[in-house]
Amino acid sequence: MSTSADETSKYESLLATGERVLLVRQRHWLTFLEAGRWFVLALVIGLVSGALDAGVPNSGVASPLSTLLHYAFWIALIVGVIGLVWYFLVWRVERYLVTTRRVIEAGGLINKYTHDTSLQALTDMNVGHPWLGRIVGYGEIDLLTAAEAGTTKIRFLPDADGFKKALLDAKQEHELEVGGGKAVQEAVAAVSAPSADRGQPAE
Repeated sequence: MSTSADETSKYESLLATGERVLLVRQRHWLTFLEAGRWFVLALVIGLVSGALDAGVPNSGVASPLSTLLHYAFWIALIVGVIGLVWYFLVWRVERYLVTTRRVIEAGGLINKYTHDTSLQALTDMNVGHPWLGRIVGYGEIDLLTAAEAGTTKIRFLPDADGFKKALLDAKQEHELEVGGGKAVQEAVAAVSAPSADRGQPAE
């Protein structure tokens, strides 16, 4: 997902002074199907019940079975649809942000939440590519920190390699900023620019 001005402006309230959003990423659409797999099963049960009910007489000895299949169809269908719609909406609002200081997970329909990991605390990143992910276009990344339980796994992440690259670039920029290297680089660039202009021959 490209990081447009409209997209980043939604998360300005989450940012500290001087912090910038470098990347906004939404997880793959398989996320909500995996999270709502039991509701997918409920839909399948409902469809099977409806198909069986169509072949069972509504009267006679089979009447109780027909009634049971009829109720099973509607209950499973309603539960399955409501569950899948809920997880779809949860997926729609969830985002992973890479900023100049943190990795932020933001989401929530009713109760909003944010989970963040400081770039300074990151010690390593492992990227995996499951066989299904290679087919439909997603990967997963483990964010490792120095804390005892410091592993955060992000699954169903489109272009996981690109996400890792953005994290590495952000971490390097953050380290330069904290260590003063960024100010030195900017000062060197400012001094070099006039020198380069004077070195060019006049037309």
